[in-house]
Amino acid sequence: MMPDVLKFDQSLLEDEQASGFYPIRDIFQRFYPSYLDLHSVSDVQHRTANCIVNCKTGGFGYNVSYCEECGHLKIHACACNNRSCPNCQTSLEKKWVMARNSELIEGVAYYHLIFTVPHELNDLMFQNQKLLYDLLFKCASDTILTLCRDPAYMGATPGIISVLHTWGQQLNLHPHLHTMISGGGLGRTSQFIETKHKGFIIPVQALGKMFRGKYMAALKQLHDTDKLSYGNGCKHLRNCYSWKEFVNQMYDKQWLPFVKETFNGNGNAIEYLARYAYRTAISNSRIHAVDDKNVSFRYTDYADGNQKKVKTVSGTEFIRLFLQHVLPKGFNRVRFSGFLTNSQKTKKLKLIHRLRNTIYKGNPVKELKTADLMMLLFQRDICHCSKCSGTLIHLPRGVPLTALQF
Repeated sequence: MMPDVLKFDQSLLEDEQASGFYPIRDIFQRFYPSYLDLHSVSDVQHRTANCIVNCKTGGFGYNVSYCEECGHLKIHACACNNRSCPNCQTSLEKKWVMARNSELIEGVAYYHLIFTVPHELNDLMFQNQKLLYDLLFKCASDTILTLCRDPAYMGATPGIISVLHTWGQQLNLHPHLHTMISGGGLGRTSQFIETKHKGFIIPVQALGKMFRGKYMAALKQLHDTDKLSYGNGCKHLRNCYSWKEFVNQMYDKQWLPFVKETFNGNGNAIEYLARYAYRTAISNSRIHAVDDKNVSFRYTDYADGNQKKVKTVSGTEFIRLFLQHVLPKGFNRVRFSGFLTNSQKTKKLKLIHRLRNTIYKGNPVKELKTADLMMLLFQRDICHCSKCSGTLIHLPRGVPLTALQF
């Protein structure tokens, strides 16, 4: 039976709440109040910072379970579950991997492409995040689909997963898109067509030229219809002559996508992409040192032979660098297109498996309860009492501190 008064040992919480256990949380606790004195923040940035500050501190209540037989109590401070919090991505990543692995076509190659834009666009993109990040997704997807449907290349519609990243290793603004593309797709007469090319089937020059054309045409239309904002770093673009010069400069640059690894369809592609789908701007493990004024973090300098280096910034500057990568409210940073378009995904996957004489088993984690999911993902039985092997009963999530007696 449930005890009348919930009692537990305070030491059970020491690991999660101790300073240094989650260094990025500690940085926000220390420097975010000072940052607010110097800078204004958006509602979504403030909510994100508040989530990180209170994550696994008890600020969101506790997860409590007790044993029916011996009365043993287990308690953990609730996580914030914010998508920008570096403490809260592990289980989401594992669930995503299992769901996406069920959508892979066995034996088909998968290609990894990275779409970037010239760095001169960064300030304008930051001032118009929803519009121009949306445009990045749309133009990359349209480019891939248009060229893949060309009989000269694949002659079919592939499945595409796209993930937005906005940061570089030094937390600088660097918007780019990671895309995973199937090496086979559905033809016009509903047959499955598989490419036999060893590398990616479309020349990067053709991809880059079409991507640049689509993006710049749409960008000019947004400008001509007064839908763009011109804040810090791009105020000069309000001037018509400066705008024309800027547009010409963008057309003069090569927008070449970077073709990375080719995967063989056995699951490696999804596990690799998950690093991008559920990775925050910086992880706790990269924090090198924190003092009363500064934060030092590790990074890889790709321009200097992949050298491992340490960068030191003020605490408030670290907060600024981190918060610039918080996406607008409701913005989806992972998107699906081609035969993986959400509205037709199940239907198309069933058709492909039928054409290939295989069975589509569906999403293995969709209907699982929390206890079954924890066992599947982490091999942890959260219903098992470690003291007497009895059954643990879980209270509703978010039990407040006032309900607990220390």
